[in-house]
Amino acid sequence: MNVDQKILTRLDELITLGRKVLTTRRSPPANVMTSDYVDVQLANQWFTSCLSLIGRVFGEQSVHHQRLKELFSPYPNWPKVDQAFGVLLAAKDDFESESLYSLKKLVEADLFHEFLEQSEHLLNAGYFQPAAVIAGCVLEDGLRKLCVANGVTLPDHPKLDWMNSELAKKGIYTKLIQKRITSLADLRNSASHGKWTEFEKSDVESMVRDIRDFMAKHYS
Repeated sequence: MNVDQKILTRLDELITLGRKVLTTRRSPPANVMTSDYVDVQLANQWFTSCLSLIGRVFGEQSVHHQRLKELFSPYPNWPKVDQAFGVLLAAKDDFESESLYSLKKLVEADLFHEFLEQSEHLLNAGYFQPAAVIAGCVLEDGLRKLCVANGVTLPDHPKLDWMNSELAKKGIYTKLIQKRITSLADLRNSASHGKWTEFEKSDVESMVRDIRDFMAKHYS
């Protein structure tokens, strides 16, 4: 499951939970002049999860996040939940729109950064072999997304070297970068197959640095 699918799956989960919150609608007693209310605990759980996801995906300054923040209340009533549910539906629709392709790239870049940080943490702790595996996975996923973004039709199980070659043919990057990626792929393959004697810690340090530079250029 790629980044887009994970985000859409989580949005769908929150939409389902939002519908559940809306079904808890109850009218106040006849002698109380107030709006219909909902299950407060469930509504707060839903609001908090929505704010967290929308803030992460769209940014805390986005119109989606700001509107949800305005509607949030420790004691949310039914009208506010109903309006917030509409905001969530709009967020999903906007995320699926091609107009948000650049936003998706930013989200992916953030996740790539996190995985590379994990790789660097392992590397600093002396576990350079698994660090190479994680860094190699980041590179492979990055190449796959570049192929999709640039109209390269992928086979069911595209090989890293094949994607590298196709992207170079399209002029997405130079032959020199292609050669470096081939070298990185060889190191990744050695790590994935447990051939620990074929590389050293310094090789992985260069690998992580080069992959970070590559991702910064193509996912910024």
